[in-house]
Amino acid sequence: MVPEHHDADSHGRPWWSWAKANAWVPVAILLLIPLGQLVEGDSFSRYAQRIITLVGYNIILAVSLQLINGVSGQFSLGHAGFMAVGAYLAAYPAKEHSNKLADPFSVLVFYASLAVVVAIIAGVLYGVLKLTSLLKRVHSSLPAVALLAIIAWVAVDISKTATAAEAGLATPGWCVWSRGMELVQQLFGAMLEHGGPAAAKLSAHLPAALARPICFVTLLVGAGCCAAATGLIVGMPALRLRGDYLAIATLGMAEIIRIVIQNSRPLGGALGLTFIPKGTNFAWLYGCVVLTVVCVWRVAYSARGRVIMAVREDEIAASSVGISTTRQKVTAFVLGAFFAGVAGALFAMNEQSITPTRFTLDRSIEVVVMVTLGGLGSISGAVLAAVVLTILPEALRGIAEYRMIIYSLLLIVMMLLRPQGLMGTRELPSPMAVWRWWQGRRQPKGVAA
Repeated sequence: MVPEHHDADSHGRPWWSWAKANAWVPVAILLLIPLGQLVEGDSFSRYAQRIITLVGYNIILAVSLQLINGVSGQFSLGHAGFMAVGAYLAAYPAKEHSNKLADPFSVLVFYASLAVVVAIIAGVLYGVLKLTSLLKRVHSSLPAVALLAIIAWVAVDISKTATAAEAGLATPGWCVWSRGMELVQQLFGAMLEHGGPAAAKLSAHLPAALARPICFVTLLVGAGCCAAATGLIVGMPALRLRGDYLAIATLGMAEIIRIVIQNSRPLGGALGLTFIPKGTNFAWLYGCVVLTVVCVWRVAYSARGRVIMAVREDEIAASSVGISTTRQKVTAFVLGAFFAGVAGALFAMNEQSITPTRFTLDRSIEVVVMVTLGGLGSISGAVLAAVVLTILPEALRGIAEYRMIIYSLLLIVMMLLRPQGLMGTRELPSPMAVWRWWQGRRQPKGVAA
């Protein structure tokens, strides 16, 4: 019998090999602290600091979309929607439940309550879809007809409930969807009401130096998970589509998210949210940039990433060897949505005020342009294009009258001269690869046997 090795990972490598390969990541993040003090000091103007901050957001958005559009070969136009989910679902609990980022456990209760509510809604929707799918046994077109009828029922239900509320009348008995949403809202409020005080007491025992960073990390992860859940809900049905059809579906999803936020009173409606506690600085932002690039890189060039790329290259061939193509595409979609949500959370807690107009189609197209210009499939290219396309419009600000014309012409010329993008599908060497090359260069040449 072969003895088990508990000190090796699933690929047979010892754990210290993995730790050594990733040792540069915490070192790089720690180095960001003194660098951040330099950037945020008097050495850089406010304008330069603003540009550096925008570069950070755009790198996270471009790299996360590269996982969807480049690595998995999909075409999503909904990245602004995921960013909006992350921004609002970090800003709202930060403003209403975090006690100025000093109460991480109350924020945790908010996300736990939200997860319970979403699970209930998802269960109901799943049951409805399962029931309508049974109608296929009667006739193949009946499930689609039933879904359209249910959607019409929900729309009329909500409209009648709103009209009755304005007139001061009771909700009609057949408005079961509105009544169900009322019950879900009451459940959410009850969980916050009962869990909030205990969570606040628990947070009070934390040292002041730890409470703020723990709260900030909780908001980032919670917002990212909310965006990932949205990506899962959208991705399960939408990723059965391809090409232009998928682009239209994700575009519609992003607009639905924006309109729902715009009509949501707790989220500020069209006026948005203001007086959001500020938590983002250079070190936090670029620490998230490093983690995003490393995570997406590791996923893209792992065994799972190779499977996702196989689906991109030939979906039929991948399916024929037993690969679940929908599962691989949804995985890339959910991970990309998670990091877009993190970018939204960072954006909201740096700007301190957000409105739905910040997350329109134009924002999604900007990120798609960055990914395409950098080179589909190249994470290094996405980073490079995000830097170039953030700085370029500002560099042309001196010729304001023709700035956007020249910017557009430069993009056209770049794509004509290099249609595969700045990097194509190539990648820059990782820091550890550079270090190994340097170490090998320093070693004396051995004598050939």
